[in-house]
Amino acid sequence: MMLGLTVVMYHYVRDADDASPGILGIPGLPVAAFHAQLDALARTYEMVTWADVRAAVLGERELPERACLLTFDDGTSDHYRNVFPALRARGMSGVFFHIARNRAGLPMPHKLHYLLPRMGAAELREAVRGRLNAAERERFDAAEARYRTICKSETDALKTTLQREFETIVDPWLSEWIEAQIGPEVELANKLFLQAEQVREMRAGGMHFGGHSQTHPWFDYIDPARRAREIRASAEWLGGIEHAPYAFAYPYGGLTDDAPPLLRQAGFAAAFTTRSQVEHADPFYIGRLDGEEVNG
Repeated sequence: MMLGLTVVMYHYVRDADDASPGILGIPGLPVAAFHAQLDALARTYEMVTWADVRAAVLGERELPERACLLTFDDGTSDHYRNVFPALRARGMSGVFFHIARNRAGLPMPHKLHYLLPRMGAAELREAVRGRLNAAERERFDAAEARYRTICKSETDALKTTLQREFETIVDPWLSEWIEAQIGPEVELANKLFLQAEQVREMRAGGMHFGGHSQTHPWFDYIDPARRAREIRASAEWLGGIEHAPYAFAYPYGGLTDDAPPLLRQAGFAAAFTTRSQVEHADPFYIGRLDGEEVNG
């Protein structure tokens, strides 16, 4: 199978001065820029839905030339407030990859989204290093030096080090600092993520939902049993919302060879990466372009 499809990936869509509860201080793509992109994409491409892509993947029908699909990761409240109205007004649809959270708090990447604007990368780094023992600090410094050679910025290198190498150690510390510096983590999470009634309204309004794991881990840094649990949790969450087979987006774009068969077994038809490509030979490795890097 060779699928010709341009997929655009978005995360936060919000203005810098947006004081909406739950996302204050978190940077995102400005709303006006997002609107401009939508209009430019509509002039250039044939906009399609997840239902169209699923049918193409299953061999039921072909996609039009210059097909384009919009995707949105994490299932945050700005998708309901800023994205859903913009798509609906233009007769467009999107796939919203929602985290099937298993607890009331924040997944690790979103803890970092709150703490980095408040503390800054340098302060957060020193707070973490101050709690590590000597051997852990040595491992931390080596990992961060390695990621600096491949990441776009010092902040990205720090986040990658924490998320990949120190997830289980650092995660409770991040919760502690959020409680001390920002506020109750449970309240932040409830305001940050889509609520059930918002999901239902978006689904009724022509939007689609996909899986994005349960805790947002790097798939290549967890064991197979946990990968299977993360995928099953997404399938269970989607069961009451979408028609199978489903779509999935790999957290952080982390890939492993056993993920596609696990996804197939759980009822998924396709999965999306963060690789920049528009021709796709495997439905479980569909690439995406970053919306923040697309010119509107």
